[in-house]
Amino acid sequence: MGSYLSRVADFSQNWLSLFSFALALAIVAICLRIYQRLLTRVLAGRGKVSTDRLGLPDLLMSLVLMTWLGNTAARGFVKTSPTPPLTDSSIIASSALFVIIVIAVTLFLRARQIAVGRLFGLHSSRPFFIVKTGLSLILAALPLVFAASTLVQWIAGEELEPQEVVRYFSHAAEHAQWGRVILAAVFGVIVAPATEEFLFRGYFYGVLRRYLGVLPALILISALFASIHLSLPSFLPLFLLAGCLTLAYEATGSLWTPILMHACFNAIMLGAMYFKAAHP
Repeated sequence: MGSYLSRVADFSQNWLSLFSFALALAIVAICLRIYQRLLTRVLAGRGKVSTDRLGLPDLLMSLVLMTWLGNTAARGFVKTSPTPPLTDSSIIASSALFVIIVIAVTLFLRARQIAVGRLFGLHSSRPFFIVKTGLSLILAALPLVFAASTLVQWIAGEELEPQEVVRYFSHAAEHAQWGRVILAAVFGVIVAPATEEFLFRGYFYGVLRRYLGVLPALILISALFASIHLSLPSFLPLFLLAGCLTLAYEATGSLWTPILMHACFNAIMLGAMYFKAAHP
């Protein structure tokens, strides 16, 4: 009797695993379809991102900044010595640097009589539409990012090294270092989404979109966005996330959409890390 019950339990468990896997594949396929339709619309010229005011000065400015960021990322990847752990001061310095760059780009645009709010759709009169679209699209992006992360993990066949910011936050949460937890949360949910979306989706993508077209711009900016996080295992998931954020920007024409999505994504990741650290 015990052997029979054991076989039944094994059979049920196998079928449950198979059903879960099939359900996960179906969800990923649906999410892929959502973004494939968005990409098709954008490539057909129905994107809502405005680039008419951007010109040669913006191309030169973008190339300088992107070259600097790309070079920094490349040097981070090829380092032979171990990367030093993140500290409070390094997080604050990184945040301050991105804020300074955003201010510099804003002043650069203002000097040429280009209104940043209008250029990036920040004065949208449809906040409910932006929130609804942003939340819907981040829910559709999460399965794709998680699937990519699982695929990388499966190919590697071993536990992958987490990003430095993950180790920083996890250590702070495990040891109830609330000052560091709050610092990481402010950086991850407020500063990073606002500054990174301004630069990557708003400015860099807008400039490259104007001169190279939608698809090359989307690919290049997504690759650069993934690279600056200095984590090879996270490259593919972050590349897909960046592509989703870019298409969301095109869907509404407002930079608030990818900012909201980016903030929600980071909040979910930090929440999951905190729960894991608090309940080992």
